[in-house]
Amino acid sequence: MTFTVEQKSQLAKLMATENLRIEHQKISTARFDPKNRVLYCPIWQNMTGALYDLLMGHEVGHALYTPPEGWHDAVSQRGANYKGFLNVVEDARIEKKVKRKYPGLRSSFLKGYEYLINNNFFQIKGRNLNEMSFIDRLNIHTKLNGILPIDFNEEELGLLKQVEACETWDDVIRVTQSVFDYSKNEQFEMQEMLQSMAAASGIANDDFDGEYGDGDGDELDGDAEQSVGEKGKPSGDGDEGQTKKQSRDEDGEDDDGEYDGQLERFKDSQVSSKDQFEPECSTDKAFRQNEDKLLDEKCKPYLYLKFPKPILENIVTPYKDVHKFLSNYYDDPELTVRNKNIDKAVNDFKTKNDRYIGLLAKEFEMKKAAKAFAKAKVSNTGDIDISRLYRYQVDDNIFRKTMRVPKGKSHGLVLLLDRSGSMSQNMAGSIEQIMVLSAFCRKVNIPFVVYGFGNSIEGRMMDYGRDEYNKKCFTENLNEFAFDNVYLREYLSSKMSGVEYNKAIRNLVALKMSYEQRYFGRPMNEDLSNTPLNEAMVALEPIVNQFRKVNNLDLVNLVIVHDGDADNSSRYNVENVISPEKTIISSKSFSLTESNVYITHDRKQFKVKESRHDYYSYDDGLRVGIFDWFTKQTDSKIFGFFIAGDRYRMREGVTQRYVNDKGESVYAIVKKQYGANCPRYINFSKSDFVKDLVTELRDNKFLQSHNEGYESFFIIPGGSDLNIENDELVINGAVTAGKLKSAFMKMNKKKQFSRVMVSRFIDGIAS
Repeated sequence: MTFTVEQKSQLAKLMATENLRIEHQKISTARFDPKNRVLYCPIWQNMTGALYDLLMGHEVGHALYTPPEGWHDAVSQRGANYKGFLNVVEDARIEKKVKRKYPGLRSSFLKGYEYLINNNFFQIKGRNLNEMSFIDRLNIHTKLNGILPIDFNEEELGLLKQVEACETWDDVIRVTQSVFDYSKNEQFEMQEMLQSMAAASGIANDDFDGEYGDGDGDELDGDAEQSVGEKGKPSGDGDEGQTKKQSRDEDGEDDDGEYDGQLERFKDSQVSSKDQFEPECSTDKAFRQNEDKLLDEKCKPYLYLKFPKPILENIVTPYKDVHKFLSNYYDDPELTVRNKNIDKAVNDFKTKNDRYIGLLAKEFEMKKAAKAFAKAKVSNTGDIDISRLYRYQVDDNIFRKTMRVPKGKSHGLVLLLDRSGSMSQNMAGSIEQIMVLSAFCRKVNIPFVVYGFGNSIEGRMMDYGRDEYNKKCFTENLNEFAFDNVYLREYLSSKMSGVEYNKAIRNLVALKMSYEQRYFGRPMNEDLSNTPLNEAMVALEPIVNQFRKVNNLDLVNLVIVHDGDADNSSRYNVENVISPEKTIISSKSFSLTESNVYITHDRKQFKVKESRHDYYSYDDGLRVGIFDWFTKQTDSKIFGFFIAGDRYRMREGVTQRYVNDKGESVYAIVKKQYGANCPRYINFSKSDFVKDLVTELRDNKFLQSHNEGYESFFIIPGGSDLNIENDELVINGAVTAGKLKSAFMKMNKKKQFSRVMVSRFIDGIAS
């Protein structure tokens, strides 16, 4: 059975009973950051479920119960050999406690250790367990919960009981010292005995083979190899007196070479004084050396990246400043003709939309009421209805009833308008749609704010001067996304007074006209730039949370109006060593196809999926990951309005962006239609399927899609098709009741379709 990293992480979090952050890295052993509560785990290759549960359960046990100085990678002042003893005793304590906390892990621990022992991770294959040192017998005994028949003398049994009784880290320190002292005497005495035997028999130390020599000689017999079978029973693989030499003759090798070269280490450890002698836990040392066998060397590297902190004072241009700049440009008293044209356009806008906005507001309230009454509950009050009392013998329904209508959620609107260069053909229609949407929100008392986003430093400098050039919009710390600058221009807000709002509408009407009339003009700080959508979302997160708090909202709806791809944001900050004396922070690119990327924020993790290149022409995985993070951080819904353009661009826009309710792209749908006869090369934009979608888009002024990350996603036409029409009642021939009704319904339908953003927004929030 295989496991995903997400499953591994979730299991560890559940076992740790806290919002522990799990990070997988290419490291040989796990480590824990107690300050930040981060468990760093190796990237293990596919393994049995039991083995995985063992390894993760073991590390979670450390995270729960082991102090920093007790971890495997912690440095002990007593040296590496002493640390091995500390590992054995501490492992016994934390595994006892984690199995006590989660009894279901007992079986997994046993089966997992059976696997490790049978695959010689502890290097005990071919060795008689009862001839091993006490610390090694203790290690195997506690790991396998005593299922193997391992002998202990009376003093060793006392120490074993002390190990099994450890409950605190102080207990571990105290007991480890006792075990270490005993092992020091035991192993030193064994060394002296082996040296005496060698001297008496005339055998050189180089020829000596034994438990504490760990050499390749074959003079001393060892007992049969013991392994753990499927049911945890010991089984012998050879005769009782089989030597290592015999084993080599039969297998062609020396038990995987586990004893090769160990004689030299034995010789080097020979000391004349017991005070200088350092005992060793060979099984713990062997496991540390063999841990690498569990690692997945072929896996993609894991990147855990944080968002930089937005510096909002360098990002946001408040609406008071935005409209001061616009008014300075459009309120020139000498340009009387232009001023009259602007005033006329404002009146036309109000005439065209005011009455219909009022109707939309009533429709919205009716939809909300209908939804509320659909969820209403009728219940008995407990008070007797006197008018029904006469029926008490045949009907128990004699109590007064009450209807409880649930209160609807309070909504708010935040709108992001793409101010990229490609929007120039669509900006006039977008501005008008946004003005209608804001007027609707004012009518029904929905708090709102409208931002335009881009990354033009020239516009920012026109606003606030040349000093803006070197100001950063985001922090630049290690392992943060290396974001480019982004600028938010606040055009409309429910915080505006009536005078401020009317002035803002006049400025926006003038700005709209600048995109319709080539020589009308607009201020340079309104020039278009690029599409830093990802950066804008990160900058918006604290703004939206504050917006929701100030307005006491249950839900914030984020509406994004754009016509293209988010700028490439696939870079992060790393250390760049210039010289021994100088280190700077620079950026490094990453690829979602070559790395596993996780967004980390407030102990939460968000997996960045690989992009679906079958329908997106760009790397969209990061955008989806950021949207997932944003919705959870702000408790919001995201509505997307993608402007497909007109004519040929409309077909391409539909081809690249449309996704059906099954998550299938145009590419997948058209290929499925061809079946086995699918040609190698297909012009998807000219397929019958896309032609039908474009027809629907032209007729209805919108096409609903199901793109990842969005609550709802609408593809809408661009250019002149985006403009709001001033529809009138048209009746050809004699006026009849039927013709009047048909013409009226047709007119209202056209009005609804042409005001596509507010219509779709109402449908989205009314429910």
